[in-house]
Amino acid sequence: MVKALAKHGVQGMAQNGLPANKDAFRKTWNPKYTLRSHFDGVRALAFHPVEPVLVTASEDHTLKLWNLQKTVPAKKSASLDVEPIYTFRAHIGPVLSLAISSNGEQCFSGGIDATIQWWNMPSPNVDPYDTYEPNVLAGTLVAHTDAVWGLAYSGIKNQLLSCSADGTVRLWNPQEKLPCICTYNGDKGHGIPTSVDFIGCDPAHMVTSFNTGSTVIYDLETSQSLVMLSSQIDSDLQSSNHINRVVSHPTLPVTITAHEDRHIKFFDNKTGKMIHSMVAHLDAVTSLAVDPNGIYLMSGSHDCSIRLWNLDSKTCVQEITAHRKKLDESIYDVAFHPSKAYIASAGADALAKVFV
Repeated sequence: MVKALAKHGVQGMAQNGLPANKDAFRKTWNPKYTLRSHFDGVRALAFHPVEPVLVTASEDHTLKLWNLQKTVPAKKSASLDVEPIYTFRAHIGPVLSLAISSNGEQCFSGGIDATIQWWNMPSPNVDPYDTYEPNVLAGTLVAHTDAVWGLAYSGIKNQLLSCSADGTVRLWNPQEKLPCICTYNGDKGHGIPTSVDFIGCDPAHMVTSFNTGSTVIYDLETSQSLVMLSSQIDSDLQSSNHINRVVSHPTLPVTITAHEDRHIKFFDNKTGKMIHSMVAHLDAVTSLAVDPNGIYLMSGSHDCSIRLWNLDSKTCVQEITAHRKKLDESIYDVAFHPSKAYIASAGADALAKVFV
């Protein structure tokens, strides 16, 4: 976003120091880096909070650490290839979910093996040809009994949320001797959770989406469900109800959901009512991310495209074709860098791509 402001200079600013027009923050993203090294689909990715560094998690059972400043020119293209500087190995089976701590010192990964592995992040300048570092694996969080599909981290109390195919959502304080603080939806009353996030404007609350089409806000302390977010559409079609991702707006009491039926929906956390619904892609919407300033939403889909949306007007400001299909699946995850002008996507084609 900084680049975009520099481009428009002072003339784009109104008296109050805010952009005079909605487009002053507009940035057109262009492909820059291709991250090739995984042997199978890349299910999740996350950026370091301040460094030009990211972690990817793959169905090839590994996670990889990438430093975007360590590149090799790609053959026959303007983009740069990046080589991983570290490979994390501990999961038995595909790695499905990922979260990085707010200080960038730890990383957590959830797998089909029902474990959450907890890692100390190697230095961005680690030599990829160094010997194996046993102290990178900090521990394993064990309590789930099935695949861990979603993770979210909050720096306020340094807590981790996880959701699993076993039907539960769990809250963790990884540093504690008994790290699992609380369990939610133990009776599977709402279905199987598919995604989880801390509420940006109220970190004492979290939101979880379910395969039944329900989205529920919980009080983390009391573990009570506070608000059911409903779109008033009850159909018998389980698959069309299926929610792939839920994200909380960083500053507003708004929850956004991505659906198997190509929709993105917006909800008011206070009333539980739907604010807006739109057909956002040509295929299932798999992933969502809100930019750190809360102005743009990014969505990824099995239609092979990333779309950027103005959150205010709900209009699409850019579409990028990013990945190839593999067995009818394409993009699994998208992310904004918390403090630098990078976005990234993770694909079933075993690639991750970074745009600037």
